[in-house]
Amino acid sequence: MTGLNKISGQYNVSALNKKRTSGGVYNGFGYNSAASESSDEASFSSFAVGLAKINAELKNVPDVREDVVKKFKDQIDSGTYNPPLDKVAHALMVAGMLDNI
Repeated sequence: MTGLNKISGQYNVSALNKKRTSGGVYNGFGYNSAASESSDEASFSSFAVGLAKINAELKNVPDVREDVVKKFKDQIDSGTYNPPLDKVAHALMVAGMLDNI
Protein backbone atom coordinates (compact mmCIF):
# COMPACT_ATOMS: atom_id res chain seq x y z
CA MET A 1 0.00 0.00 0.00
CA THR A 2 1.45 3.37 -0.96
CA GLY A 3 1.63 6.31 1.44
CA LEU A 4 -1.30 8.06 -0.24
CA ASN A 5 -3.48 4.97 -0.01
CA LYS A 6 -2.65 4.66 3.68
CA ILE A 7 -3.89 8.22 4.24
CA SER A 8 -7.05 7.58 2.23
CA GLY A 9 -7.77 4.45 4.22
CA GLN A 10 -6.99 6.10 7.54
CA TYR A 11 -9.36 9.02 7.00
CA ASN A 12 -11.95 7.04 5.02
CA VAL A 13 -11.79 9.37 2.02
CA SER A 14 -13.74 6.92 -0.15
CA ALA A 15 -16.72 7.15 2.23
CA LEU A 16 -16.61 10.93 1.97
CA ASN A 17 -16.65 10.76 -1.81
CA LYS A 18 -19.71 8.46 -1.74
CA LYS A 19 -21.66 10.96 0.38
CA ARG A 20 -22.62 13.11 -2.61
CA THR A 21 -26.22 14.13 -3.04
CA SER A 22 -28.02 12.43 -5.86
CA GLY A 23 -28.32 14.60 -8.94
CA GLY A 24 -25.88 17.03 -7.39
CA VAL A 25 -23.69 19.50 -9.20
CA TYR A 26 -19.99 19.80 -8.38
CA ASN A 27 -19.19 23.47 -7.62
CA GLY A 28 -15.45 23.12 -7.13
CA PHE A 29 -15.73 22.64 -3.36
CA GLY A 30 -18.22 19.81 -3.12
CA TYR A 31 -21.55 18.66 -4.46
CA ASN A 32 -24.69 20.79 -4.14
CA SER A 33 -28.20 19.92 -5.08
CA ALA A 34 -29.00 21.28 -8.54
CA ALA A 35 -32.37 22.59 -7.32
CA SER A 36 -31.19 24.62 -4.33
CA GLU A 37 -28.30 26.88 -3.48
CA SER A 38 -26.56 26.39 -0.16
CA SER A 39 -25.80 29.31 2.14
CA ASP A 40 -23.56 29.75 5.12
CA GLU A 41 -24.96 30.98 8.38
CA ALA A 42 -23.86 31.26 11.96
CA SER A 43 -25.84 31.65 15.13
CA PHE A 44 -24.59 32.92 18.45
CA SER A 45 -26.00 32.41 21.92
CA SER A 46 -27.56 35.33 23.75
CA PHE A 47 -24.65 35.13 26.20
CA ALA A 48 -22.13 35.57 23.37
CA VAL A 49 -24.09 38.51 21.96
CA GLY A 50 -24.25 40.13 25.42
CA LEU A 51 -20.54 39.55 25.93
CA ALA A 52 -19.75 41.21 22.60
CA LYS A 53 -21.85 44.25 23.60
CA ILE A 54 -20.05 44.52 26.95
CA ASN A 55 -16.69 44.24 25.22
CA ALA A 56 -17.65 47.05 22.83
CA GLU A 57 -18.70 49.26 25.78
CA LEU A 58 -15.44 48.55 27.62
CA LYS A 59 -13.51 49.94 24.67
CA ASN A 60 -15.17 53.32 25.41
CA VAL A 61 -14.01 53.38 29.05
CA PRO A 62 -10.77 55.35 29.49
CA ASP A 63 -7.73 53.57 30.94
CA VAL A 64 -7.14 56.40 33.42
CA ARG A 65 -9.90 58.23 35.24
CA GLU A 66 -8.50 61.76 35.10
CA ASP A 67 -11.06 63.12 37.59
CA VAL A 68 -9.97 60.63 40.27
CA VAL A 69 -6.27 61.26 39.61
CA LYS A 70 -6.82 65.03 39.87
CA LYS A 71 -8.71 64.63 43.17
CA PHE A 72 -5.84 62.65 44.73
CA LYS A 73 -3.18 65.02 43.35
CA ASP A 74 -5.03 67.99 44.82
CA GLN A 75 -5.30 66.25 48.22
CA ILE A 76 -1.60 65.33 48.18
CA ASP A 77 -0.55 68.86 47.15
CA SER A 78 -2.68 70.43 49.89
CA GLY A 79 -1.50 67.94 52.54
CA THR A 80 -5.02 66.65 53.21
CA TYR A 81 -4.59 63.15 51.78
CA ASN A 82 -4.79 60.55 54.56
CA PRO A 83 -4.61 57.02 53.15
CA PRO A 84 -6.14 54.23 55.23
CA LEU A 85 -3.07 52.86 57.04
CA ASP A 86 -4.45 49.30 57.36
CA LYS A 87 -4.78 49.08 53.56
CA VAL A 88 -1.27 50.50 53.07
CA ALA A 89 0.16 47.97 55.54
CA HIS A 90 -1.71 45.12 53.84
CA ALA A 91 -0.44 46.16 50.41
CA LEU A 92 3.14 46.32 51.75
CA MET A 93 2.80 42.84 53.29
CA VAL A 94 1.40 41.40 50.06
CA ALA A 95 4.28 42.97 48.13
CA GLY A 96 6.74 41.38 50.60
CA MET A 97 8.06 44.74 51.72
CA LEU A 98 6.80 44.47 55.31
CA ASP A 99 7.08 41.51 57.69
CA ASN A 100 3.90 40.21 59.24
CA ILE A 101 3.59 41.96 62.56
